[in-house]
Amino acid sequence: MGERSGPSRSPSVDFLPQRSETLRESFQEKMRQRGSQRGGRGGEPHGEIRFLAMSHGPHPEVDRYNTRFLPGSPKLKATLEVVGFSPQAEGIPPVAVPLLTDLFPNLLRHVCCGGNDIHTTLFRRRRRNGCALPPTNHGTDLCHLMEHLALELVSAMSASGACSGITCAYREPPHRFDLFVECPDPRVGAAALRCAAHILIAALTRGETPPGAGRYAETARYFLGRPRSVLNPGDLLADLQGDPVQLEAALRFLAGVGFLEEDRFTFDFSGTLLYRYRLAADPPPLPLTLS
Repeated sequence: MGERSGPSRSPSVDFLPQRSETLRESFQEKMRQRGSQRGGRGGEPHGEIRFLAMSHGPHPEVDRYNTRFLPGSPKLKATLEVVGFSPQAEGIPPVAVPLLTDLFPNLLRHVCCGGNDIHTTLFRRRRRNGCALPPTNHGTDLCHLMEHLALELVSAMSASGACSGITCAYREPPHRFDLFVECPDPRVGAAALRCAAHILIAALTRGETPPGAGRYAETARYFLGRPRSVLNPGDLLADLQGDPVQLEAALRFLAGVGFLEEDRFTFDFSGTLLYRYRLAADPPPLPLTLS
């Protein structure tokens, strides 16, 4: 929905819930409670991606490392740590490859490391032409793959076409990286990286993609096109259509990582908890850990 105009109105006037929406919101709250009660599986390895710092600007110091960067293009620099993932002899675990390529079909068209395709670079354990990293450098592989997922999400969220990035590894500590992604808006870059990390962790540790992952980009783009609007799930569902549970999962995650601001309210004395969302004015604070 577009920005609301006219005389000041009560929030209840703009957010009168239909019965179907109330049922969806009730289901959403049950999913929240279930998610907060779910613990990790005992004894199983789990990975974490820790975002330590972010800055947005031209970052000319990395332009020479990727000739595909547009001169002077704004980039989001993220300093992060990748820890706790089990090494894989194949590179990326084979079960994760179709999960990621089904969600991002254009991923197989990406090129990097001296013109190699992403199958050669990340999905097979071999030395790559044009890449100084040994085949056993697992942490850099994971961060590099997250970079490519983020590039797909930046393009889809901002409708900006092709964009480029680069992953830089620290000598010490070896699990720390600087990741650069071209993006016009730091909120877009920050959201894309968080979505990419969330998707990658789920694919690598649980063999699945998160609920709503296929709707992260279109939901973010919808709010970017309405930066001053306050919307409830019914507004989005009317325009975006599709499965309401998947859309609500996307809303929950984007709010949880700070791309959206979430307001909770009750419409009447029944105590039914409803939600409405708006685009956050600034990127979310750090540090942030996803696991």
